[in-house]
Amino acid sequence: MATDKSVPSAFAARATLEQVEEGFALAPKFDADGLIPCITTDVDTGEVLMLGYMNAEALEKTIASGEAHYWSRSRQCLWRKGATSGLTQKLDEMRIDDDQDAVWLRVRVAGSALVVMSGTFPVSTARSSSAASRTTRRADLCGSAWRSPGKSSIRRPSMAMRQTRPSFERSVPYV
Repeated sequence: MATDKSVPSAFAARATLEQVEEGFALAPKFDADGLIPCITTDVDTGEVLMLGYMNAEALEKTIASGEAHYWSRSRQCLWRKGATSGLTQKLDEMRIDDDQDAVWLRVRVAGSALVVMSGTFPVSTARSSSAASRTTRRADLCGSAWRSPGKSSIRRPSMAMRQTRPSFERSVPYV
């Protein structure tokens, strides 16, 4: 369980639909495990950096510190993004959807890290600010069973390709 239900939260109680969807109080809706999904994008490029989860403490620490904190479902602990990699996420803007069950962080990535992958992915020393920087062809994902991509089927977008892709900011107007 990601949160202790007995600990008082800094967030407003969810009283009515009108209060949640049209009010000014931050009243996030955490799931049964005490988590809320959080999509994180680069404020300058619009690139999706990660999909993570936050518990109440992670959301509170993100707001208070201005640096992204998440709940690790695999390690079952709170973590500050960049604590080990050096790729800290400085909060530029936080948004929450109308029913307050999903968070969107727009961040500036600070620092750099050496990315070393193992297992079915090739070892790489390429620098990347995004955990979602590996791509694979659709054909590698199709078929009767999941197939681990080989070295020839996985690639990293070149810097030129990253710079010429349309950004989320340009393709979706902000309201």
